[in-house]
Amino acid sequence: MSERSKAHWWVNHKQTFEQEFEGGYLWSPKTSASGATNQFYNNMRRAKPGDDVVSYADGRIRALGVVTDTATTAPKPATFRSVGSNWSEWGWLLPVQWQSVRVEARPTDDLVRLLPALPQKYSPLNTATGKGNQNAYLSEISPRLMALALEWTQGVSGQVRPPCESGVILDQLEEKECEEIQRDSALSQSERETLILARKGQGAFRDQVIRQHAKCVVTGVKDLRLLRASHIKPWRLCATSIERLDPLNGLLLAPNLDQLFDKGLISFSDDGSLMVSSTLDAQDVNALGIFQHSNARISLTPHSRYVEYHRIKIFIP
Repeated sequence: MSERSKAHWWVNHKQTFEQEFEGGYLWSPKTSASGATNQFYNNMRRAKPGDDVVSYADGRIRALGVVTDTATTAPKPATFRSVGSNWSEWGWLLPVQWQSVRVEARPTDDLVRLLPALPQKYSPLNTATGKGNQNAYLSEISPRLMALALEWTQGVSGQVRPPCESGVILDQLEEKECEEIQRDSALSQSERETLILARKGQGAFRDQVIRQHAKCVVTGVKDLRLLRASHIKPWRLCATSIERLDPLNGLLLAPNLDQLFDKGLISFSDDGSLMVSSTLDAQDVNALGIFQHSNARISLTPHSRYVEYHRIKIFIP
């Protein structure tokens, strides 16, 4: 696994600039409205902590930011309200620490230098006019264009907006989902309790996952006090209670692997080989001991439907 150098990104977010700047994040759907793959949305999964981001809205560079965490599956922010009404309710949330720029520069004022610096493919701006490309969201840009953005804006003003914390957001989401289960009058009290415990990786769901494996499927650790019953297809994306309670939608994992798996930083291939996100620092991966474990210790064939979903929809390559 080779270390990836810092990347530079340009986001066009005229409709959602205020919400994303104030909230400390970027959010996009995972696919286009038609369900097709979209490179500008896929780039959300490619961004990694430490990458630079140029914020462009209303024809101006409004802010500069630094990515503080990898993208996480999250619901469309409530603050968007009617914006993006045709977007799916779930997408990628990318935490960013924003700072206002000293000068809200218009790139079109320097077309002579701007146009040659634009990427030829997936450009955030029109390569002939320099105006924003309507369908572009997050684009990777060259160090040359990043340097121009810094020059035009004269850097940042010093006012720092704290990034959102994806872990906190997901904890709040879990709490909200448990409250919704408790209010669901169509469920009996025992059904509510079963679902709430399963949401927290406890109760009957955990017991059934333990019966399947009895040890961490990667490391072989057997002490159940140290293991977590991790949903493969995340609870929040399950279509039915059957999927949420299906033991085949669970893997027993050590806590560090559970955290990585939940964030989409590791996954499994069809043959059980462990897949590690390129956004992880190689030294961190080595320190966690992940390189010692190249394959699952059990056959994942019974879990293949859920594992394939995780690999395609959750894993960050």
